Amino acid sequence: MLGQQNSPALPTLAHSLASPMKNDPLLAQISEFCRAAGMAESTFGRRAVNDGKLVPRLREGKRITTDTLDRIRAFIGEGLPGGSAPAPKPPPPIERRDPRGNFRFFENRQKYLLFVHTCSEKRVIADRVALELGSIHPRPPALRLFDAGMGDGTVLARVMRAMHVRYPHMPFFIAGKEISFEDVRFVLDKIPDRLLEHPASVIVLTNMHYAEAPWLTPKSPAAAASMIWREVALRGNAAGDFETQITEQIPFLEENWRASVSPRSGMPIYERPTVLVLYRDDHRFLLDQIIPRPGRTEANFDLVIASQPYRARSSVGFRARKIIGPLAQSLRAGGRLIGIHSHGQDPGMEIIQSIWPGENPFATSRHELLRAVKYELGSSGRDLNFNAYADSRSIFRYDMEALPNEVTGPIGTSTAFAAWNAAVYVAQVEDDRLTEVTQSGRYLDATREVLRKHNGLWFYDESYVISRRRD
Repeated sequence: MLGQQNSPALPTLAHSLASPMKNDPLLAQISEFCRAAGMAESTFGRRAVNDGKLVPRLREGKRITTDTLDRIRAFIGEGLPGGSAPAPKPPPPIERRDPRGNFRFFENRQKYLLFVHTCSEKRVIADRVALELGSIHPRPPALRLFDAGMGDGTVLARVMRAMHVRYPHMPFFIAGKEISFEDVRFVLDKIPDRLLEHPASVIVLTNMHYAEAPWLTPKSPAAAASMIWREVALRGNAAGDFETQITEQIPFLEENWRASVSPRSGMPIYERPTVLVLYRDDHRFLLDQIIPRPGRTEANFDLVIASQPYRARSSVGFRARKIIGPLAQSLRAGGRLIGIHSHGQDPGMEIIQSIWPGENPFATSRHELLRAVKYELGSSGRDLNFNAYADSRSIFRYDMEALPNEVTGPIGTSTAFAAWNAAVYVAQVEDDRLTEVTQSGRYLDATREVLRKHNGLWFYDESYVISRRRD
């Protein structure tokens, strides 16, 4: 694989990276970069490939993948002034598509909100995540949790309640990633009550990429230089006090929590990496060790929540390389990542397939994904356990919530429409495909038929766990 690289600066690297001698050209470039940038080798490894032990492993003769090599060279090329580093090979297109089809970000907000308020998915997911609290092993000075895609904050708020029940006197470090400003506003609405119930909490929100957010450190030196960091110590001792001061942060977020679309992938990306740190001022002394500071942050999470963090039709390689792999690397010893995505094979898919026969957006199972993550991590994942579990433990059900007479008697248009909305939302059917179908009206007949057949509507999600072995 490495023999296909065209850079003249690394001619001997193409044959093998199996011995310290063969790694020397790359190590020399890294050392030169670190001297010029005044950067520690561990910092280089963490920022370049999210692996602080990269350089020691290279000195030991460990192999690296082509993708890792590309990321190292790209990082060096971006960071050295004057272009003295070899120019990185243009990356291949990833998940290229029309940005309007990016369901995660450009979704119809009404469709999203209708699904959230008519289906029990978020409550059921929070209950499933809370089960993992009995298997983690927090260490001083805090229990550390990362939510890789907060959405409207419902799952996170419920999990924080469960954390308080189990660990009422333990400080919490809660970090969450979300690129949608609309969703961040929903999250902020839920924080005041959480800080009132559990005052020893530090809550951090960021819009960074999955490979950056756990460390609160952009990989690109240019992005790091433009990072916006705001720390807010909330005064008072009532939820109303906290709500007023948090609401005052909205103009700051409107100005800085902006996203654009990657011309290469069509994925939403931040315009400027932004971090918002919230905690109670009357607990500043207790929380001093866990309040993050720019350039001095760590991951080492006890629990990572990865609930629906990728599109159903995204490739397994993309999920492993860009999302789940980096998140798994952020676990501390004894930490656990719980991943959740749609499974299909439920009445919701019956509705979809009655309109689009053969449609199956859920072609990648948890087993395939875990194999891909294990392959992608290579030797850096040797201390991780990949747990797919049996279907009876992994797969769980959530329902569209409706009164019994709404699905057993004459099914009104509003109920049928809510069920149709839930089905197309879960299956991530793009709006342009819906236009022709909804004009005919036959989608409501198909929806009613499935509702009568099953006396309701439900969906299946599947879960998996990646855990890091304890010391």
